[in-house]
Amino acid sequence: MRRHLIWWAGLCVTWGGAARCGGSDPGPANPTSGAEEQTERVFLPEGSRCEQTVPPEALRAGSADPNCTPRVESVEADLNHDGHMDLRRVYLLGCPTMLGEEVQPEILCREADLNFDGRKDIFRHFRAGEVASEEQDWDFDGTIDAVMHFAGGNPLSMEIDRNRDGRFEMQVLLQEGNVRRVKVDAVGDEHYDIYETYEIQAETGEPRLISIGYDLQGDGSMDRLVSASGPEEGGQAAPTSPPAPGEE
Repeated sequence: MRRHLIWWAGLCVTWGGAARCGGSDPGPANPTSGAEEQTERVFLPEGSRCEQTVPPEALRAGSADPNCTPRVESVEADLNHDGHMDLRRVYLLGCPTMLGEEVQPEILCREADLNFDGRKDIFRHFRAGEVASEEQDWDFDGTIDAVMHFAGGNPLSMEIDRNRDGRFEMQVLLQEGNVRRVKVDAVGDEHYDIYETYEIQAETGEPRLISIGYDLQGDGSMDRLVSASGPEEGGQAAPTSPPAPGEE
C-alpha cells in the first residue's frame, strides 16, 4: 500500500510536468464569450470520465448578460506526437455576474493517458476551482484501482480496490499527506475488519504503526486492540488515539 502511495506521488510529478498537479489551472487561452450559443450534447472520447456538461449551479446562477449561456470547452494535447490525444482538460466558461464582473474559465476536470496506450489512466475532478477527487488506474487495464479525496486542495483519504473486483476494500486516511489510519475489509463482506493507526515520528517525519484493531465478530465494531510494540498474542491494549481527519 505504501508503495502505491509513493507511486501516486510520482504520478503527480510526471503529470504535473504537462498539466500541473495542483488545484489551479489557467484555463484555455482567449476563450470566446459564448454569447448566442446554446449548450449542446458532446460525445466524449472513449474511456473518458470527464463529463462535458455545465454544472447545475452554473445554470442557476444569474448573469448581467441575458444573452449569455454558460458552456463547457475541452482542450486536448498530444504529448508524445503519436496522433493520439494524451491529455484533456474540461473548463466551464461562465457568464458575467449580476454585478457585471467578468468570470475567468474554471477547470472542471482533467484526464491523462500516462503510458500512451490510447486509454486515459488518471482523472482529476475539481469543484469551485479546487481539486475534489482523483480516480487512478494503477495497472493500466481500464478499471479504477483507487480514488483519492481532497479537502482544501490537500489529500484527505484514499479508497483502494486491493483485489481488482470493482469494490474498494481499503481506506487510507491521511493527515498533512501522511498515513494516519488504514481500514481493511479482509473477508470481503463490505465491513472493515482491520484498523491500523499510525503516528508521525518526530525524528524522521515518517508514519509509524502504533496499534492494530480487529473486528472478530464481523459486526462493524472493534473487538480487540493490540499495541504494535506489544506481543503478537495477548498484547497490551493500545491507548485510544484521536480520530483521523474525515472520522470526526
